[in-house]
Amino acid sequence: MKKNLLTGFALLAALFVSEQAAAQTAGFAQWPLTANNQDNPAVRAGLTGAPSTFRRLTLSDGQVPTGAAAYAPYSAATGQAFAVQANGGGWSSNATPTPGPGANPRRTFYQQFTATATAATRLDSVILDAAMVSTAAGKIVVMYSLSNFTADSASITGSKGPAINNSTVITPGGVLPANANGSFGTGTGSISSNGAVLPQYATGGVPSTFRFALNGTDGVTLTAGQTLTMRLYFGAGSSGVGRYVLLKNVTLKSRQPALSNKQAVAKQSLNVYPNPAQDNLQVAHPAAAKGATVAVYSFNGQKVASFTAQPNTTSTDVRLSTLAAGMYMVEYSDGQQRITSKVVKL
Repeated sequence: MKKNLLTGFALLAALFVSEQAAAQTAGFAQWPLTANNQDNPAVRAGLTGAPSTFRRLTLSDGQVPTGAAAYAPYSAATGQAFAVQANGGGWSSNATPTPGPGANPRRTFYQQFTATATAATRLDSVILDAAMVSTAAGKIVVMYSLSNFTADSASITGSKGPAINNSTVITPGGVLPANANGSFGTGTGSISSNGAVLPQYATGGVPSTFRFALNGTDGVTLTAGQTLTMRLYFGAGSSGVGRYVLLKNVTLKSRQPALSNKQAVAKQSLNVYPNPAQDNLQVAHPAAAKGATVAVYSFNGQKVASFTAQPNTTSTDVRLSTLAAGMYMVEYSDGQQRITSKVVKL
């Protein structure tokens, strides 16, 4: 009996090692920016994110500038609101007391995000939701570096964005033109005359989604302990107050394969705890889409329990008290991805 128990735990340990190795190849880190500037530790995979920081940009003061609307510094609906000045002004290159970036993003005005690999980790894209209040002339440029911008920097290599139809830009959305990728000239204060256009925010709506590729189809692979630094640069061709950038759900991620059948499983591991578990198991997962579920399977493939993941939550409580002791597979599924982990029920 004792020998069989030891053999079982050895097998379990081997399975966990194999699963962790697979998780090292797929990275995920997200900054929701709906309550603070920190990443969400519940959905990390292969990465540890640091709080985002500003250079020459600042959060909204939440006040109502004359002739403008108020935007809280953080909001569940619109995310983070910021500008050159706290009242949403200061964008003009002629602004006082200090000039802003002007209509085009400038190297010295940005928000920075950093993620450090906990193991060898691949990243393929940057996804974010963004818009700009009270102007149709906002722009964004995304750059990244593996040396904290001391010895290298690179632009994203391809992008997809929302449809825009305003007095400045008309675009059907989808794949954006090459100049939307953005690049800077030489010099500390250089500008980018390209970049992706930010849609003008419609009151009561949500910021629009952009997808940016890192290093084409090759992605970027970080070694354990290596840090990727990403900077988002902004510009606006309007000089009045109330011109805020709205930003949320900034995400660094590996490529997630589309599900072609029920057997397709992403090479990413759920964070489940405690493990082994007795009665209750907490399952951390990406922010849940409507209809997402967390299911428990026996190792013969039979579904033995299923729970609804509440929309926008990042963890689900799973009850195991009615299950027999043994090893199970826990799966999060939202129609776009399936993520699994093994768990032992005591």
